[in-house]
Amino acid sequence: MMKEFATSVNEFLAFRHYEVLPDNNKGKISKQEAWKKAHNEYDIFNRTQKIHSDFDEIVKEMLGKEGEAE
Repeated sequence: MMKEFATSVNEFLAFRHYEVLPDNNKGKISKQEAWKKAHNEYDIFNRTQKIHSDFDEIVKEMLGKEGEAE
């Protein structure tokens, strides 16, 4: 079942023209290198995101009310 799934994922990636890592590349990147790469990519990605939470909205509301009271 997993082998079939892996094959279908590889076929999809090849169809979309994404490079699929060959099996002979297994183990060439350490866990630490992969972790560092993932976090660096997330930092780049996160700069482009506009995160707006309920907490942000409440703080904005409270700050606005404080400004009115003064």
